[in-house]
Amino acid sequence: MEAHDLRPILEAAVRAPSVHNTQPWRFFVHPASAASRDVIDVLADRERLLAVADPFGRELHISCGAAIELARIGGRSTGRSCTVHLLPDAHAPDRLAEISLGGAEPPTPEEERLAEAVSLRYTERGRFEDRPVPKELLEEMQGCAEEFETWVRPLDRPGDETVAAVLVARAGEIESANPEYESELTAWSGERLGASDGIPASVLPPPDEQPRGSPFRLRDFAGDAEAGHVTEERPPRPEHPLVVLFGTAGNDKYHWLQAGRALGRCLLVAASAGVAASPMTQVLEVVSTRAMLTKELGLVGHPQVLVRMGYAHGHQRAPRRPLDEVVTYSEGPAAGGVGPR
Repeated sequence: MEAHDLRPILEAAVRAPSVHNTQPWRFFVHPASAASRDVIDVLADRERLLAVADPFGRELHISCGAAIELARIGGRSTGRSCTVHLLPDAHAPDRLAEISLGGAEPPTPEEERLAEAVSLRYTERGRFEDRPVPKELLEEMQGCAEEFETWVRPLDRPGDETVAAVLVARAGEIESANPEYESELTAWSGERLGASDGIPASVLPPPDEQPRGSPFRLRDFAGDAEAGHVTEERPPRPEHPLVVLFGTAGNDKYHWLQAGRALGRCLLVAASAGVAASPMTQVLEVVSTRAMLTKELGLVGHPQVLVRMGYAHGHQRAPRRPLDEVVTYSEGPAAGGVGPR
């Protein structure tokens, strides 16, 4: 199989969500010889690590986990068997996964549905409609997440949303008080000449959009805390998003990658049903608020991702880096210490 036949798989992978749209991944492709399988190595791009918000790389690994799962879905959509091996080499810690593509194996109807959803999925940073997400969709996502040793906990018990909203706001205040955090956020937001990553203003809701009727404070990529503020002339429009927490039993690279794979799969399930998501990661980036969230919600395990989900009108999607910036073929120079095998 020639290398160009792998393009649909790589295109699916780079559509994955990532923290601040940093796209912290690289792909090293080993095209098949006559007697072997096509192999795609997924590597962490440490140059895109958020050193202030994500010093241990937890969110980097979650982002890469989502890319790994979207690559797997892309591989299955081409009608080939696809096997994922996480952390295949203890001596190459940034080699996060080996995706091996074998012979013909038709995709299931479910895999076809998820593959079609790759182009539909996007991160909603504005207001959701005033209609609830069906319980059946939540249950489907919970079932999907279990395949990756990840649990999905809706914040639907009395007091859950209040606790989470207060802690999200508190985390935002703590991070914003850190000049280094503000510099890092600025570096990944706004209109940057020729940028194919980050959060440009074009993907944010317009300043004059009616305010959200929600207690959750979203991250201020626009640098304008007053945008969308409530006045008598601008009353909030109610919304009823589903707020869910993804978590794992462990808290290491393997579990971060699994949480990312679960997140990627669940977001495709949601997108296929017309539901978008909005991350609220700041509460899990601050040690104190993450610990308080775990305690106040009575969690057993480690929270990894907090998201709002609902029906929206679809703001512009965030840009993506072209494949030639993130993909290396084995005929070329080695990437991240991993070369031709």
